[in-house]
Amino acid sequence: MVTCNERMTFFVYYVVSKGNIIDSGFMRPSKTTKYPLKLNATEKMIPKAKIVVATVASRTVVYDFVDIEFKDLRNNFDLSIDEQEIKPGRQIELSMSGRPGAYVGLAAYDKGLISYSKHHDLFWEDILQVFDGFHAIGENEFDKIHSMGLFARTLDDIMFDGANDKSARDGVQVNNPISKLVAYRTNFLESWLWQNVTIGRSGKRQLIEVVPDTTTSWYLTGFSIDPVYGLGIIKKPIQFTTVQPFYIVDNLPYSIKRGEAVVLQFTLFNNLGAEYIADVTMYNVANQTEFIGRPVEDLSYTKAVSVPPKVGVPVSFLIKARKLGELAVRVKASIMLGHETDALEKVIRVMPESLVQPKMDSKFFCFDTYANQTFFINLDINKKADNGSKKIEFKLNPNLLTSVIENLDNLLAVPTGCGEQNMVRFVPNVVVLDYLNAIGSKEQTLIDKATNLLRQGYQNQMRYRQTDGSFGVWHNGGSVFLTAFVAKSMQTAAKYISEVDAAMVEKAYDWLASKQQSSGQFVEVGSVIHKDMQGGLRKSIALTSFVLTALLESESAKVKHAVVIQNGMNYLNNQIDTIYNAYDLSIATYAMWLNGHSMKDAALKRLIDMSTVTNDGKERYWDTTNKIEATAYSLLSFVMAEKYLDGIPVMHWLVNQRYVTGSFPRTQDTFVGLKAMTKLAEKISPSRNDYTIQLKYKKNTRYFYINSQDINVTNYDDIPQDVKALEINVGGIGFGLLQVVYQYSLDLRNFENRFQLDLEKQNTGSDYELKLRVCANFIPLLTDSRSNMALIEVNFPSGYV
Repeated sequence: MVTCNERMTFFVYYVVSKGNIIDSGFMRPSKTTKYPLKLNATEKMIPKAKIVVATVASRTVVYDFVDIEFKDLRNNFDLSIDEQEIKPGRQIELSMSGRPGAYVGLAAYDKGLISYSKHHDLFWEDILQVFDGFHAIGENEFDKIHSMGLFARTLDDIMFDGANDKSARDGVQVNNPISKLVAYRTNFLESWLWQNVTIGRSGKRQLIEVVPDTTTSWYLTGFSIDPVYGLGIIKKPIQFTTVQPFYIVDNLPYSIKRGEAVVLQFTLFNNLGAEYIADVTMYNVANQTEFIGRPVEDLSYTKAVSVPPKVGVPVSFLIKARKLGELAVRVKASIMLGHETDALEKVIRVMPESLVQPKMDSKFFCFDTYANQTFFINLDINKKADNGSKKIEFKLNPNLLTSVIENLDNLLAVPTGCGEQNMVRFVPNVVVLDYLNAIGSKEQTLIDKATNLLRQGYQNQMRYRQTDGSFGVWHNGGSVFLTAFVAKSMQTAAKYISEVDAAMVEKAYDWLASKQQSSGQFVEVGSVIHKDMQGGLRKSIALTSFVLTALLESESAKVKHAVVIQNGMNYLNNQIDTIYNAYDLSIATYAMWLNGHSMKDAALKRLIDMSTVTNDGKERYWDTTNKIEATAYSLLSFVMAEKYLDGIPVMHWLVNQRYVTGSFPRTQDTFVGLKAMTKLAEKISPSRNDYTIQLKYKKNTRYFYINSQDINVTNYDDIPQDVKALEINVGGIGFGLLQVVYQYSLDLRNFENRFQLDLEKQNTGSDYELKLRVCANFIPLLTDSRSNMALIEVNFPSGYV
């Protein structure tokens, strides 16, 4: 019915659907205020159409519209089932009707999956939402006719009246996001029926399927596609339930470890209306398990449990798996002398008592001009590696710190309970920010991440500041080594965060200066945590040099404590000819280059003479105590001496010592190693990168193309487990880091014990709290009388989380 406040002499109407005018007309109501407008619905209007009516009253265009929604699509598809409740494992009949020859897709899934996300299925509302997304037109407050998908042209003295505009009243939304339909992967007990069928000539089709052996509520859904009539879909999923009077529900873990005592849990449900005694039996299939507390030869274990109606009753079995692989868990429960019985069999995986062995093989290349080079990488995988435990990945990093940046918040797997280890959350961020600043990176996200972590590390480190201005390993006094380390790190960090207190840093330097002995050397007065740094019989050369580098790397401390620095340099100069340890000499040489000492060139020449060159001259390192740290300090001296090309073989060796995260084995290795590599990398910026990588293994070939825009982009490729060797061809200009990261598991029983553990369970008085007392003793060897800092991990039993 078309109505108007004034008598209408005419009106026009338009039917709009999917951006097209489906129908239109000019009507003459004979000066009436009401007029019945009858239109025939057509398939072209499906699923939504808009009827627009307009007339002229008092020289003003008056219009209105109404939306028409159809309950069905052109492809009218319907689906039904013969029963709403059936027993698990029984057959169900599906009946379909639709366009003859139409393609039909069917699926059934556990109703509980909806709790994860409703977007894992396709619903009628999704189709309408997609339709709106394609055909909705943005709101135009200056031209309401345009907002309906039309346009109007009138005489200049005719105006539009939008007072009765329903689009303004209803608040049409045209920018609703379209739900992303994602395939949900699960096991056969949670989703099934993935069937494709075709509707017969009669327009009908029947299908008989067996439902899974589980007790739950199911959703059955389907859609149809026809080449002429398009999409058809059921309005909402069909729900049905698989039930039985008495049944078992399992709560099994995905995997357990061989030899581990594990509780396998089940729940019994009784829908018979009365309480019964159930006999529950678990079977030792193929002698794969052992029932703890029972004779070893037992092939089954039966428990009697009272099961009230409508209440879940738990029952569990404490077992130990004997063999690796798939373990069959077979359980049967019966009541009423076997008149009601349920049985299930599932498979869980038995894993070895293994230790994951992560490994990495890295190749660094740097081309000043266009060149080609081929690398061959053979994977060093132990022959005793557990079956199926191998994981191999190829990585291509256009800059050396990409992996470090990606793992800034998880660089080293170390505790943070002492002042030195806590610095692992602090110093790498300074190194990364220095590098990003040096290469002119505009990656604000990376800069923000490093800056935020730097702030957190700074606040945490304040817990180890002593009242005299020094920093301690614990809370019981200052350490010369740690105070020097923290002071120079915070001095650098002050460039990036305003929280650093300059007075606090200055006081730390003052404390250091006060600890210098009359000879000019520095001796540790706090806890000894870096044995080689202390020097022992080597006259504290390393520690003295380390403190001097801390003072020399601070512009303010270099001026204020010039006398301290001079005395320290005199001490090193007097000892330089007697330094035969390459570790000591590497730090002393770096200190001399920072100071501009007259003996710096002689010290570097002597240091180079102590180095070891391997791999046909492609790698150089110092085979001494703490070889990574010594090599890193040597590389810093190379950079100071502008020996960039000579430093590349040193860089090659350091790159090959890194972990997957980009860190090194020890805390100090990581700090100095990253700093040295970064300083050289700053001199060979990746801004000229333009090269192609060809990766070959077996009969496969992959290509990667890198340019100067890909500075912080890591390229990956998963390698099959059976690959043992790779060939990598590089052609172009620039530099990059090639990494083959792989890991495998080894049975722990093949390792020699280095610690003795005593475990005691303490009484807490609560069933919901577990408190353990763990005592660890290091088993000394002739070469190692004491361990470094050790980390004890307590893992939850299998299936607990």
